[in-house]
Amino acid sequence: MKADPISKTKDDYADIIGHISLPESPVGIDAQFTHAIIIAYLQQISGRLADIESQLKAIQSSGGVDQG
Repeated sequence: MKADPISKTKDDYADIIGHISLPESPVGIDAQFTHAIIIAYLQQISGRLADIESQLKAIQSSGGVDQG
C-alpha cells in the first residue's frame, strides 16, 4: 500500500496544488494542502476499488461466485 497521504509534505503535492491554487481565496486554512491530501486519498481508494472490481470479475468469470 502507498504511503499515508497525511505523512507527505506540501512539496510532495506541488502538482495537485498547482491545479487547485486560488491565491485570492481567504479560507482561513491551508486549503491547498488539505485538498491535496483529500485528492491523494481518493486516488488511492479509486485504485484499490479498480483492483477489487478486476478480481471480482475474474472470480465471476471462472464460476467462483454466484451472480444471481
